[in-house]
Amino acid sequence: MKYYLMAEKAHADGTIIYQDSHFSTIFSQGIKLLDYEHDDETGEPFVGPLACLLDDEYPDGKMSTFFTSPAIVVKKQFYNDLLEIGIDNIEVFPVIIRDEVNDKLIEDYLLLNIIGRISCADIDSTEYRTLDEGEENMTFIDRLVLDHSKVKCFDIFLVSEDTDCIVINEKVYKHLVSKRYTDIYFEELEII
Repeated sequence: MKYYLMAEKAHADGTIIYQDSHFSTIFSQGIKLLDYEHDDETGEPFVGPLACLLDDEYPDGKMSTFFTSPAIVVKKQFYNDLLEIGIDNIEVFPVIIRDEVNDKLIEDYLLLNIIGRISCADIDSTEYRTLDEGEENMTFIDRLVLDHSKVKCFDIFLVSEDTDCIVINEKVYKHLVSKRYTDIYFEELEII
């Protein structure tokens, strides 16, 4: 089985979105989303919609199919494409993007929370950087190499070592390529 890294492919004429709600929610973790609005240790279940702002410097820029910041925000059609092939390990919440320059709301997007996080990087072969953030270290993977003994049977999952790494299997890759997306980046991963 082949696996692929999937990411946003930025276009020169594209735009950016910024988070405008749920600032105490931790995204891209591969676990059920919880909102810690009042610094509650247990948190409360996340309730959408996630509010975002369209970058006012590029309000007429191309809207991506797939944003990875502030969270995994995708067009509804992309989510429907995942449903077509039976992907079911995703929590979905509505997203409202405010375009303040053109005074309109964009409501064709969803927040995807991929449930499934696997510690599967072959650390000896993976190229990564670590940023010391006091009590926590952050890892940024530059070139991911998978450990074949740790890859489970998920069709789509996040990599524990760097939860910004979204991995899909060959079935998902072929399906998404058949949909002819031009603004999603795919990279076949080495498996050791």
